[in-house]
Amino acid sequence: MPSDHKNIPPLLHMTGGALSGMVACITLQPLDLIKTRLQQQKQDHLAFLREAKKSGLLVSPQTSTMYSTVRDIIRSNGVSGLWRGTVPTILRNVPGSGMYFFALAQTRETLARTRHHWQPYLAPRSTKEQQQWENLVSGMFARGAVGYIMMPVTVVKVRYESNFYNYTSVSQAFGSIVKQDGIRGLFAGYGATFIRDAPFAGIYLFFYENCKQASKLWAEHHQYHVANALINLGSGVTAGVTATIITHPFDMLKTRMQLKPTIYKNVLQSARKVLAEEGLMGFFDGISVRLIRKPLNSAIAWTIYEEVVRWYARDASMQTRRL
Repeated sequence: MPSDHKNIPPLLHMTGGALSGMVACITLQPLDLIKTRLQQQKQDHLAFLREAKKSGLLVSPQTSTMYSTVRDIIRSNGVSGLWRGTVPTILRNVPGSGMYFFALAQTRETLARTRHHWQPYLAPRSTKEQQQWENLVSGMFARGAVGYIMMPVTVVKVRYESNFYNYTSVSQAFGSIVKQDGIRGLFAGYGATFIRDAPFAGIYLFFYENCKQASKLWAEHHQYHVANALINLGSGVTAGVTATIITHPFDMLKTRMQLKPTIYKNVLQSARKVLAEEGLMGFFDGISVRLIRKPLNSAIAWTIYEEVVRWYARDASMQTRRL
């Protein structure tokens, strides 16, 4: 656990996480919407090609691009249409981000406090090396737990962003899902979500902390003064790109299972279907937008969170000195 995170009230971790989640989701909502639409359009076009083939028609494949998707959204709903789905995104990201940073801090603290009990049973490692693996486990556990709690909001968000359902309100989307698919429908795609989010959070935190530490050591060695916020932002983007590429196939499967649960029923069946119909590259459908959005989202969230924690630690230190 970073030294500046020690003795920080749990509520501050939650507040910093919620604030960072709010800024990130409002800023990057258009990219989230575009990613969902691109993945949906790919599904719709594949279905159209299959029907055309059955009818003996030859139809040339069409490729949706970020530009054409943005153009269609603005043409149909205006510029404000790019922020469609912001309300369910806020309902998911703000409490979700707050709970994630809270759970992460508590998990890290618990692992550090109990390290002397379980460390002897593992291969001998230095405390520094052990902390790297603790970051990996902490990130995976915190994200997996919070992801399950926030899953119903995630399903509503994905369907609301899609123009496949054309919901007019969040409450209508929620009611429709429960009516058609039952309570189980609110947890559609959790398997793919967990396989995506838990490793993403663990991999991200592993690379983020290592990259941040390496950057600070490099700056000190070369006697450069680099702002903490800039180091956090750069480390966040680097870690985000790495984690995004590794976990994107599960993001694609999650989206399809949530948009069309009757066609894409579970992770294994969905993976087989994608592989058979689209090949290996089908698993990376929509990665271009996610490679822009996800690293930026994580970098913004972590930078704001770290600054909130650092501000509190600095303020508490100044008050202690005055006493």
